[in-house]
Amino acid sequence: MKMIDDIFNIFFPETCLICSQEVEIKGHLICFYCLSELPLTHFSFMPRNRLEKSFRGRIPITSASSLLYFHKKGPVQKLMHQLKYHNKQEIGTYFGNWLGEEILRNERFETIDFILPVPMHPDKQKKRGYNQVTTFAEGLSGKTKAQMLPDLLVKISKSLSQTHKNRIERNENKRIEFKLRDRIILQDKHVLLVDDIITSGSTLEGCWEPLSKVKGIKISLASIAFTV
Repeated sequence: MKMIDDIFNIFFPETCLICSQEVEIKGHLICFYCLSELPLTHFSFMPRNRLEKSFRGRIPITSASSLLYFHKKGPVQKLMHQLKYHNKQEIGTYFGNWLGEEILRNERFETIDFILPVPMHPDKQKKRGYNQVTTFAEGLSGKTKAQMLPDLLVKISKSLSQTHKNRIERNENKRIEFKLRDRIILQDKHVLLVDDIITSGSTLEGCWEPLSKVKGIKISLASIAFTV
């Protein structure tokens, strides 16, 4: 079997998802050079970081972290495009594991009970075939041992992609509605609400609306990327 794998790798080597060059270690998604060029935020280790400040007065969050900064036409945009539109779900798992390791080393996140991935509208998910946030949430769950609840939060209004919009356009697309299937399970719990990219934050505000009615709930946020 190893011989077959070696022959296969000669003719079909694994390549970096950013630069398309051959990766140095089998199973890695990104080559060492591109990995070193990723714009890391280090938010997991920074209380009152830029992401947390962006939600001040909007959501009473306990903590928040994003792994990467998102810049137009940058490497993170290329990765997010492959995750969202080309079913490269291994990207979500990869970054979920990475951010999960960071969170484990930080006491601000140590009381997380449940992980809620931001849902897609059912019609949109049916058309695409998957929710790109799910594997990211699974990676976080696997590292933190907090249970993921993928079907508890339901999106009931459609919205357009925020990624390529400017700040004004994002705010105009702000009305996004969600409902919660069960409040009781979240009472007095610390919930980590996760998304792939945080842009204006309006999606997470929409999620907070039904969650805010849960008695004693605490909310933290996490995402792969944060738009600046």
